[in-house]
Parts: sequence; C-alpha cells; structure tokens
Amino acid sequence: MKNLENANSLLEENITSLPTVTEWGEVCGFDCRKKFSRAYRKKYGLRPKETLHEIRIRKIKEYMNSFPNEKNYSVAVEFGFADEQGLYKFFKRHIGLTPTEWRKRLVKKASQKG
Repeated sequence: MKNLENANSLLEENITSLPTVTEWGEVCGFDCRKKFSRAYRKKYGLRPKETLHEIRIRKIKEYMNSFPNEKNYSVAVEFGFADEQGLYKFFKRHIGLTPTEWRKRLVKKASQKG
C-alpha cells in the first residue's frame, strides 16, 4: 500500500532506522526509489532527500541538546552513520559547523542567558 499521507510523520518517528530515501520509500509502500521520489515531490514540492536531511538535522540537534555530554560517536551510531566521521561530514555540509562547534555555541548561548 502506497501511503504518502503519513510519510513525514513516519520519518519523524523512525529517523534513526530510516537512513536513506530508499528505505523510507519502502516503508511507505514503494518498491522503487524513483517512484517514491517522484510521488513525494509531486505531493510536497520537495525532494525527499531534502526532507530527510532537514528532519535528521533537527532530530540530531534535539538529541545533542537533550544529551549534551553524549560523545559524537554515540550520536553517529544512534542516527545511522557508520562512524563519527560520517556525522562530522553530514553536519558540516548541512549546518556549516562540526557537531563539537555547534555544541560549543549552544553552551555559550546558554551561559549568556543565565
């Protein structure tokens, strides 16, 4: 059964176990990545990969905010990266900062408020 109505909420709930668009599409009932991408783009006006990255980044930030002392390797494993380097590259590409730099800014902002 092909279901795009719940595609985003499904991804939100399972972001750690759906690291690729192909796997996300399969869970939504599509047997082909291209068909899923085409249908998703038609419905939402975005490429599924963009949405996947956006939600993944938000969830990683929330996780690191909730667990500030968690090692980057643990975060990487939690979110389906092969290693810490994968998390580093992903974060740097999409945020412009490394996970460690992002945490330092978060700590700095918190100390300025209090």
